[in-house]
Amino acid sequence: MSLIQKKNLNYLTRVEQFFLAQKGSGLTLSAQDYHVIELWERQGLELDRLCRAIEECVHSVRRQSRDGAQVRLSLHLLREEIEAKMEGPLP
Repeated sequence: MSLIQKKNLNYLTRVEQFFLAQKGSGLTLSAQDYHVIELWERQGLELDRLCRAIEECVHSVRRQSRDGAQVRLSLHLLREEIEAKMEGPLP
């Protein structure tokens, strides 16, 4: 993650940094992605469980892409899949 202690990072920043690390590119998210994170925070989604769901979705999308093709990853586009994973058991 970063050298900043976890307890000093807010929900939005932690999700942002986690997703960008999973994605492996980018410096910031889109306005739509920030909006999705704010909605999740208001809904009270547990951060660790959310990050596991994000990680699962990113890996799933990459497995499904053909020939290692570059795939567009955004929280906005993955929202439904992430939320569905939050409802079920996560590894």
